[in-house]
Amino acid sequence: MARRLLNCDEPLVFPLSQLADGGRRLLRSHDFDQLAVVGAPPEEELGYGLAPLIAVLGRPKMVSLVDVSREEITTAPLLRFIARSAPFSCAQLAASALLIATQGASIPLARRRPHRRAGARPELKKLIYLLPAVGPTSEVGGAVTHTHEVIRALSNQGVTVAPFTTNAAIARTAGRAPDPPCQWLVVRTPRLAKAIAASAAAGSDAVLVRAALSAARHADAIYQRHTRFSVAGALLARLSGKPLILEYNGSEEFVERHWMSTRTPLRSRIKLCEEAALAAATRIVVVSRVDYEALQERGIDRDRLVLNPNGVDAERFAVGGGGVVRRRHDIKSDSLVIGFVGTFGPWHGAPLLARAFVDVAARFPAAHLLLVGDGRELEPTVAILRDAFLDTRVTVAGQVTPAKIPSYLDACDVLVAPHVPLAGGAEFFGSPTKLFEYMAAGKAVVASRLGQIGDVLEHGVTGWLTTPGDVEDLRRGLVAVADSAELRATLGKNARQRATEHHSWRQNARRIIDAYESLVRGAA
Repeated sequence: MARRLLNCDEPLVFPLSQLADGGRRLLRSHDFDQLAVVGAPPEEELGYGLAPLIAVLGRPKMVSLVDVSREEITTAPLLRFIARSAPFSCAQLAASALLIATQGASIPLARRRPHRRAGARPELKKLIYLLPAVGPTSEVGGAVTHTHEVIRALSNQGVTVAPFTTNAAIARTAGRAPDPPCQWLVVRTPRLAKAIAASAAAGSDAVLVRAALSAARHADAIYQRHTRFSVAGALLARLSGKPLILEYNGSEEFVERHWMSTRTPLRSRIKLCEEAALAAATRIVVVSRVDYEALQERGIDRDRLVLNPNGVDAERFAVGGGGVVRRRHDIKSDSLVIGFVGTFGPWHGAPLLARAFVDVAARFPAAHLLLVGDGRELEPTVAILRDAFLDTRVTVAGQVTPAKIPSYLDACDVLVAPHVPLAGGAEFFGSPTKLFEYMAAGKAVVASRLGQIGDVLEHGVTGWLTTPGDVEDLRRGLVAVADSAELRATLGKNARQRATEHHSWRQNARRIIDAYESLVRGAA
C-alpha cells in the first residue's frame, strides 16, 4: 500500500532500529530524493522520534508521512519537516531514556517473589491476565489464538479473568469474533515512550501495572505471557502481594539473537528482564519439554515448572465450509489441495514446502497449494513458485481471522507443518498451535519430526513425519499422502481423535488451575 501511495516500485526499506547497527553508513552511502515514514499512523509507530535524525543523516529533498490506515500521504521539504518534528523528537528521546533508567532501577525489586500468604483462597477464582506489547503487533497468528483460547478455557471452568493489554490488535480480534473470548482492557503505551523497543516496553509496563494494580489486589493470582523487555507481571506481583504465573514460550534472548532481522538497541536488557521475570514467578508455565529442561539447566527448581503444551477446541473444526473457501479462491472442486497456515517465520519452513511442491505439482496435475497467512518468508516462498511457473497452481489467501481458519483447513486435503531446525543448532522449543488445529480438522498432516511435533504425531498413524530441513524427504511424504485417499482418511481420522482426547484447551487450563492450587497448598 505504501508503494502505491508513493508511486514507488523499488523503495529502500530501512528499519529505524538499524541506526544502532551501522545504519548511518547505509544512509550516507545513498542519495535520497525522498524519505517516507510509514505507519498507521506514522506518528504512533515505534521509533518515530528518530525520524528527524534519519532525515538529517539521509538529507532527502522531501519527507513524506504515509498513513496506511487512512491511505493518506503528507509531504514537506526537509527543513520544514525537521522544524515541525524536532520538538516532539527531543521530548520522546528524553522521556524514553528516563523510562529505561526507571525500569532498570526497579528490576531488583521485581526479581523478588512475594511471600506466600497463608489464608489464600484454595481455588483459583479471579485472575489478572497481562499481555504487554512491544513493537509491531498482529490480529492473527498462533500467539493470538493461544492467548484467547487459554482465557476462554479458564473462563469456562469458573475463573473470572480480567485481561489487560497494550496490544490494541488482539483486542480488535476478540471484538470481531462471533463468540468473543473476553473483553480486553486496553491501555495505551504513551507516544513519548516509543523511541526504541526497550523504552516502549518500559512504558507499557508502567501503564499496565497502574491500570491493573487495584484489580490485582482483589485477585488470586497474576498471569503474564512473557514478552521481551517486560517485567510487568513481576512488578505487579510484588506491589499486590499476589503470586505470578509466568507463561514462557521460549527465550526472547534466543529470538533476538537468531530471528530478528536487525539488531535491537539495549539488547542486554532483554536478558536482564527475562531473568527478573523468571526469578519473580511462583509458577512458570512452559509449552514444551525442551523449555522445561532448558529452564532447569538455568537453575530453576522443577517444582516451579508446569509443562503445558498448546491445545485446540476440536468442536470448532471439521464442521465444513471448505467448499465455500474453494469457490471464493477459484480452486477447483477436484483439486488435491495442500495447505499451509502460519505467520511465515524463519522456523516455519515455508520456502522448503515451496521447493517440495514444485516436484509434487509435476507428478500430480490436480495438486494445488493454498498458503494462508503473511510474514517475512512469504515473499521468498512465492518467488520459488513463480520461478517454477506455478502461479496458477498456488493460492495466496493472506491473513485470515481465527474464526475463519477452520473453513480454510476444511478446504484442504493435506496440511503441512514443514518446520526447519533452529539457528545455532538449538533444539526446537515450540508448541505449534497450528499442529493441533491441523489434527482437529481431520486432515492428513505432513510435518517435520522436530521437538514436540515428533512427540505428538505418530508416524503412519496420526501423521506423516519427515526429516526436518530435508526437501527430498518432505517431497516423499507429500507424494505418499497425495497418492492414497485411504491413507489420507486414516491419518485424518486418527489425528482428530487424538487431538480431541488428549490436546484440548480445557486440559491446558486445568493444568494452570492445578498449578495455582498446588502453590496454595504448599503455603498452608
